[in-house]
Amino acid sequence: MRTHHNATQKHALYALPDHEVVEVLLPRAVERHVAVEEAARLIRTYTGLVPLAIDPRGEGRVIWGDLGVHPFREWQYIFTIQHLAAQESIGDAFSTPIDILDHEELFADSLYPSGFIHHISRCGSTLTAKALARPNGHMMISQGGPLQRGFWAHITKDWTRPAEPDEKTLRRLRTLVLAMTRPRCGDEHRAFVKFISWNVVYVDLIAAAFPDVPALFLYRDPVEVIASVKRDTTAALLTRGTDQGAFLTGLPREKGAELSDVDYLTACYARYFEVVEDAKCNLSLVNYRDLGPHSFTRVAEQGLDLCLKEDDRLAMLEQFRYHSKDDSNSSTFSDDRAAKQAALSEDERARIEETCADLIARLDHSKRNLFAKNAPFGGDDSQKTFARQHQ
Repeated sequence: MRTHHNATQKHALYALPDHEVVEVLLPRAVERHVAVEEAARLIRTYTGLVPLAIDPRGEGRVIWGDLGVHPFREWQYIFTIQHLAAQESIGDAFSTPIDILDHEELFADSLYPSGFIHHISRCGSTLTAKALARPNGHMMISQGGPLQRGFWAHITKDWTRPAEPDEKTLRRLRTLVLAMTRPRCGDEHRAFVKFISWNVVYVDLIAAAFPDVPALFLYRDPVEVIASVKRDTTAALLTRGTDQGAFLTGLPREKGAELSDVDYLTACYARYFEVVEDAKCNLSLVNYRDLGPHSFTRVAEQGLDLCLKEDDRLAMLEQFRYHSKDDSNSSTFSDDRAAKQAALSEDERARIEETCADLIARLDHSKRNLFAKNAPFGGDDSQKTFARQHQ
């Protein structure tokens, strides 16, 4: 029995390090080691082989599995792996040195991404991803396993050094994304990638690897986000007291470890907002309250530069009838903003607003916001950086 089995039972799969999850779901993939040359031959031979995870330990390894022609319809990449592993439907599986990612030519036939989705979490990102995936021929990589944690842990040596946008890092990131967007079903012609929420701190690095790919940043009142997260979990909470957590919050490890769930998440989200505000890349902003069937065409066409056929547009809008995290499309969604506001105490709401209210307002009034408020907000650039409550 593997040591992480209990962890995968306790926490949602998407909150755990990708390689730990795959170790449990598909142990044979981890146990079979293949040299780069042999892995390249297998990848050329079997178009269903895609990266499932990256084990950042040591020199780093990429874990592969043959998903055949199964489309990515589950609301997260890891759930597709879980579903197929339970059915014993994953074909060849193995791990190989991370140097395989230096061979970008292996994926020359992959779909180049049409758009990226960044987000704060619990803000309509899954809804947006599933809507974009609805038309025939659209592929959505929703929080692709290797991008959950493994790739970033590898290039930063577990956050003991910064992620440098050098040629090697950008090439490997490009190769990793293109390895996931391999056309396996035969009719794919567009691919999109939704990143896990905290990946937004690398938004400019990602854009450096894909400078011509438009991206969205979806956000929401952090009070409502944190109320939702408290009912379930989030990957960010598992970083508290670690070097990764210090990077995500900008706080010393010891300080972060002392914070409550609410205050720790507030520090994370404030950091995301600051990164987005200062981002240099092609990034369009959408507040959750502006996202709906009435506005989604604008999000797709202006935010992601898509030219939509009417059938595709209507297929996307159909997703708004259903709860985004129900892959069976059997349950509808009802607005829960009021309930989430009431789920936190008055003191908790006040602390969140003290840290994040000005940041949210600036994003709402940003020229990059697709639904920007008309009234100007804020002062000069010197006001962008301000002391946080816990620093």
